[in-house]
Amino acid sequence: MRLLLFLGLLWGAAATPSGPQWPEPMFGRLASPGFPGKYGNNEEQRWTLTAPPGYRLRLYFTHFHLEPSYLCEYDFVKLSSGTKVLATLCGWESTDTEQAPGNTTFYSRGSSLDVTFRSDYSNEKPFTGFEAFYSAEDIDECQAPPGEAPTCDHHCHNYLGGFYCSCRAGYVLHQNKRTCSEPLASPPAPVWAGRECCCLKPPLTPPRT
Repeated sequence: MRLLLFLGLLWGAAATPSGPQWPEPMFGRLASPGFPGKYGNNEEQRWTLTAPPGYRLRLYFTHFHLEPSYLCEYDFVKLSSGTKVLATLCGWESTDTEQAPGNTTFYSRGSSLDVTFRSDYSNEKPFTGFEAFYSAEDIDECQAPPGEAPTCDHHCHNYLGGFYCSCRAGYVLHQNKRTCSEPLASPPAPVWAGRECCCLKPPLTPPRT
């Protein structure tokens, strides 16, 4: 019995979790300084989230209560991916000049997402900030965005962290691994006579005498 228990503990220690491995956490929680209490003046904090190649970041808010301001110029949470600003958020509900997250889920445009929180020098009321959760998820490269060309000419096969293309019967995959083309026409077959192959040749001209 003790031997079985020891082997079980040894197996548990040696087993590795399935799925993609990555130095950074594949999921987590973000919150403003002091949450769930109020945040202070002149606060600034930035999180850089990364995922393995072939994955993207998914983020949503479970609490959002910031100082409202015109175009979110005072206190805000900014989401950006690469050079693209995904959203600048403030207040607690959206208006004509302010955007609050509500039930929106945000996605990075690649495998990284930057989250920046900033408060200005004065808050007239005790705002409690935000709480958000994120996770990495596989990008389905086979789902081309609207208006863009399909990923593959014929068949696209998605898997965790990547994809590959294949062609219909009678076609070959190009070196770019995406385009399908018909194979080159083969040369004409020789003429067969019985069991021997007799290639057609021009008749020999008899030698001059």
